Amino acid sequence: MPFDYGKYFGEIRLIHDLTTRADERTWRLTAPEPRPARKSIVLYLGCNVLRTSHMIRTVTAVFDLLELDYVTVGGPTYCCGIVHHREGDTAAGEGMAKRTLQLFERYAPDEVVMWCPSCIYFYDDVMHAQVPYRVRHTTEFLLAQLPRITFTRRVERAVAVHGHAVGEARQREAQACRELLAAVPGVRIVPLEPEPRFGRSCAPAIPLALGQDVWDGLVRDEIERARDAGADTLAGIYHGCQRMICGFEAEGRITIEHYLSVFARGLGIEFEDQFKKYRLWGDPDRVLEDATPCMEANGVDPAKARALVTATFAPHPAPGTAATPS
Repeated sequence: MPFDYGKYFGEIRLIHDLTTRADERTWRLTAPEPRPARKSIVLYLGCNVLRTSHMIRTVTAVFDLLELDYVTVGGPTYCCGIVHHREGDTAAGEGMAKRTLQLFERYAPDEVVMWCPSCIYFYDDVMHAQVPYRVRHTTEFLLAQLPRITFTRRVERAVAVHGHAVGEARQREAQACRELLAAVPGVRIVPLEPEPRFGRSCAPAIPLALGQDVWDGLVRDEIERARDAGADTLAGIYHGCQRMICGFEAEGRITIEHYLSVFARGLGIEFEDQFKKYRLWGDPDRVLEDATPCMEANGVDPAKARALVTATFAPHPAPGTAATPS
């Protein structure tokens, strides 16, 4: 059966509409004008982080605090093409990738700050894209901003970083993440060796290849290794990791957060992780009630919302199982 791209990207838009109103969004989901105002920085979200919009609110709040000249873009309009590539539609994937790069260039940026590891992998390792601007992952970009940052709160946490070791870029990003968190007053970094079987980043293909029970076992083992080393928090670097692992917090062994939530807390910035909240609730009716203001504001079809919420946040499948690709 052909891959249903409409369903895939439609679910991204739908869960975004269940967790944010249009008037709350400062990020751009549509293509820019042919000649938009120049921006020094393009913060490129990719597609799937829209499922966890608290991360977008957090990173843009940090960028605003730094008074950066930037624009944030993401969503299906800016797809890197990796989904099509994985499904064998290589020509379509490459066409989408080139189109997105052209959209970046309209802003004439000095730098594109990348968020999604899949986008980085596709542009760097598959497309071997040559671009006229600097490119860094968000962790590395923010690390370079540390001399300009003044923390306002202590964050008393012992944090182990859920990193990935497959590929030099992932190792770099994990180290930048550790250094960022170590700079937050009160945070103590607990060493934790990455599990190579998690691949480049957490994605449904990993438990499919290993078997769900094996993958769940690897997550639980990492949690116990982190606890044994003295951690009370496991911080993931990528949005897919947070979505797939956050449900294990229900087992009461450790707090599971995205690294940027911990980092931004030291700056007085805090946005609720609605995806994790809904995952831990495991109650579609409660989720739908909580999401009703966004549903109504965005004109979401209630039947479509119920179907997606049930598939994503019902108590089954077990913690760690993701109903949507990363």
